[in-house]
Amino acid sequence: MIIAKLHNVYKSLTVTEQKIASYIIKNPEKVISMSITALAKECASAPSAVNRMCNSVGVDGFSKLKIELAGAIAKSSAGEKLPAIGETSDPKTIFANVFNSGRQTLKNTMEMLDFESIEKIAEKIANAPRTLIFGVGTSSVIAQDAAYRFSQLGIEAYAYSDILQMNVMAMNMKKGEVAIGISHSGSTKAVVEAMHHAKDVGAETVALSSFSESILCKDSDYAVTVYSDEENYPIEAVSARIAHMCVIDAFMMTLASMKHSNFKEHISIRNKALKEIRY
Repeated sequence: MIIAKLHNVYKSLTVTEQKIASYIIKNPEKVISMSITALAKECASAPSAVNRMCNSVGVDGFSKLKIELAGAIAKSSAGEKLPAIGETSDPKTIFANVFNSGRQTLKNTMEMLDFESIEKIAEKIANAPRTLIFGVGTSSVIAQDAAYRFSQLGIEAYAYSDILQMNVMAMNMKKGEVAIGISHSGSTKAVVEAMHHAKDVGAETVALSSFSESILCKDSDYAVTVYSDEENYPIEAVSARIAHMCVIDAFMMTLASMKHSNFKEHISIRNKALKEIRY
C-alpha cells in the first residue's frame, strides 16, 4: 500500500520530499488527477523533486505512484479514515480512534511484509542454538514476551534490556546464533550498538522496527518493518507497538508449525507449569 510506504520512509526523506509526501498522504484523491508539474507547484518544489521522492519510496516515477495511489483509494473505505484526536474529544471517540488505528495498522503491516524474508528468519531462529533479543523502554516488554513465547517451543531464547548486559551478551554470541533487535524508531543507540556487536562476532541479526530506512534495519541481515501511524498518533505510536507484538505472535506460530512434531510436548510442559502456579 503506497500510503503505508510513504509513512514508513517518511523520516528518511529530505525536507522537500517530506513536504511532497505529506501533501500526498493528506490529499490522495486530489493527487491522482494532478500532473507532476501541478504537484510540484503545490508543494513549492520542482518535478525532479517529486520523482526523487517517488524513487525514495520505491516507486518508478510519478505515473506509477498515481496508479498505486488509485488502487489504495479503491481498497480503502470511509470507515478506515482516522480523524486526529482533538482537545475536546470525548473518551468514546478517543477509544474508537485508537482501536481503529490498531486495526488499520495491522492491515497495512500485512501488506508491507516480505514473506520470503520472514521464512528465512523463521528458519534461522528454528535452527539457531540460541536466540538473544534486545529491546529497551517499551520495546523491552516485547523482547521479554518474544523470549517467553519462543521458549515455550523449546527454543533457547533470552531477552535483555540492561544496556551494559546487552553489549556483553552480544559480544559473546557465536556464529549461527540469532540476535533480534526491537526498536520502534530503529535508532535506539543501545539496541543498534548491541546488534553491531552481535554481527561483528558472526551472529545473524534481525531487526523489528517501524521504519525500513532506520539504522537498525539497514545494518541488520534481515528486517521486519511494521506500519506506523505517527501522523494521527505520534506518541510512540501505540498501534505500532501492537503490530510488533502481533509479529512476534505470528513468528511463534510459524515456528510452531516448523516444529510441529514437538509442539504438543512443549505446550503440555508449559500448561503443566502454568497449572502449578494457579489456584
